[in-house]
Amino acid sequence: MKHEDELIDALLKEQARNRQADEALLADIEKAIDAGGTTARAPSKWRAALPLSVAAAIALGGGWWYQQQRKEAPILAYHADATVEKSLEAPPLAAESRKVEQAERRMFAPPAAPAAPVTPAEPTSDMDSLLEAAPAGEAIASNEPNLRLKRAEEVPLVGQITPAPRPAPLRGAGGGALPMEQAPPPARENYGPLVDQPWKSPWRDPLSTFSVDVDTASYTNIRRMIREGREIQPDAVRIEELINYFDYAYTPPTGENAFAAHTLLATCPWQPRHLLARVAIKGREIDNKARPASNLVFLIDVSGSMQSPDKLPMLKQAMRTLVESLDERDHVGIVVYAGSEGVVLDPTRLDERGKSAAIAALEKLEAGGSTNGGAGLMRAYQMAMAHKADGGVNRVILATDGDFNVGTTGQGQLVDLVKERAAQGVSLSVVGFGTGNLNDAMLEAITNDGNGNYFYIDDNDEAERIFMKKLTGTLVTIAKDVKIQIEFNPGKVKAYRLIGYSNRVLRDEDFNNDKVDAGDIGAGHTVTAFYEIVPVGVEGPATGDVDPLRYQRPADAPEAVASDDWFTLKLRYKHPEGDISKLIEAPVEGEPQRWEEAGGDFRMATAVALFGMKLRQQEEATESSWDRVIEIARPALAEDPEERRAEFIELVKVLAGR
Repeated sequence: MKHEDELIDALLKEQARNRQADEALLADIEKAIDAGGTTARAPSKWRAALPLSVAAAIALGGGWWYQQQRKEAPILAYHADATVEKSLEAPPLAAESRKVEQAERRMFAPPAAPAAPVTPAEPTSDMDSLLEAAPAGEAIASNEPNLRLKRAEEVPLVGQITPAPRPAPLRGAGGGALPMEQAPPPARENYGPLVDQPWKSPWRDPLSTFSVDVDTASYTNIRRMIREGREIQPDAVRIEELINYFDYAYTPPTGENAFAAHTLLATCPWQPRHLLARVAIKGREIDNKARPASNLVFLIDVSGSMQSPDKLPMLKQAMRTLVESLDERDHVGIVVYAGSEGVVLDPTRLDERGKSAAIAALEKLEAGGSTNGGAGLMRAYQMAMAHKADGGVNRVILATDGDFNVGTTGQGQLVDLVKERAAQGVSLSVVGFGTGNLNDAMLEAITNDGNGNYFYIDDNDEAERIFMKKLTGTLVTIAKDVKIQIEFNPGKVKAYRLIGYSNRVLRDEDFNNDKVDAGDIGAGHTVTAFYEIVPVGVEGPATGDVDPLRYQRPADAPEAVASDDWFTLKLRYKHPEGDISKLIEAPVEGEPQRWEEAGGDFRMATAVALFGMKLRQQEEATESSWDRVIEIARPALAEDPEERRAEFIELVKVLAGR
């Protein structure tokens, strides 16, 4: 056995040193084995064991790694403008492993038959012809939507796939479980820091100014955390997004007005001596037949982190449904990115032929590689600008888990890019997916500055809801740069605080500055905001007052103007194609209602607000239990056709431990 090993080692080392001597070496060995005599002739059992021993050495030295690589899922690699699908059937091997494999083929291959003339097969398409003629490694430009294969040696790998663990069972609005195989991995998700708005005094801070927000990602993300039994990070909780996830029956505007504003003042469910002021906006509905043409560019993350069932597969199913719902007025392009970016569908008119091409392009997508999101975003904007629809909807729709780990990764750089393109008329919407590496902070930041919307999809029901209802509503912007400013009357209000909108607050002087960007409202959208108010005469929380100044005093004692108004609501917004804002003002007066009599929509919204306050561990919510949240919301189930309010109560019950 010792002699066998030494001979095998010598064989492999000699092959590594001199590939050209392989055949001569093998011939010499065979001659030595077959020669007569006691010193040269090896035992027959040694001769029989030689092939097996060599095979075992090869398997141990390089074959195991090679076979493991063959089992990996396909990944996508991109060269310049071309998008190609790269299989790991023949991965690049390390130098020594490649030599070992070559030795194996030469040692055990059957004798070669005489070469016979072969007639080359006809290429099946123009792409096949290009592949035959193209030098190894060069890009191939094509307008075909289908992804084509290149030989493995022609395309360098863009990254190594590590199969992502599947998340725990997800449940839709109806409670049906989606089958998954194992528990989710520990979260390494990124959330931006949030600072809740403090209590303020109208004497010192009479104005409160903020930008509207119609995002809903925070609610569905938290729903996912509760279902999976995860600890909820307070910074993942944006209260305004929880409230605005639900539909409310606000009266729509009349005539040509972009939206209608509504206010309501009632007692506070969690603090009986306080009041709650609700400010709500209802956007104008637009009939689908009357909407303008759209130029949509989908930017799809196909990196390795997107391969789990709750990411790319779910996205592809939802996008097929959306494509079918659009029509000849619409053009859709698809850009994908992993280690690099590539175009899989040039802007295509969605007639029947175009829909087939778009769906075919979707079917070819597979996940793999690292994540050059910045390069993909720039390519998508380039496509949208090149095919801009005058007077229509121009929007990039990014679908990702937010794991931008290669390329233009700086959040500031991405925000600047998005703001610049928004100013040029191309907006951004983001649809987030998945568990474990969600970069929520980055996705939320770029939509805040990109005249866009941020949604998060946690199950198939939500995918259908977003792509068939909410996303299509965002396509038609009815008002942009919508700002709200409240002026409180210190004669009626001792203290106030804005609930939520932590990263949407504006400086007071920004309200009249038309150069300052703010949120947009799409057709049919609603926006809801709450202020908690301490009336004059009621003991209230600290409002940040400082000691009297030693070296100065006010010119005259402050005095409130006699008025029955609690506050005045002011709104500014621009026409979608305009640059000059329009002002709306409305004072709010009268006696507050009892919250129990303020209607189902008010009850539901306040229950969700309290839910968010408890998740954020706000002091104002410490004395309210989860059962109290359920008690406030339960009567609102009478107005719940999609059973989303009932689902909310079930989530609260999970937190309550029952």
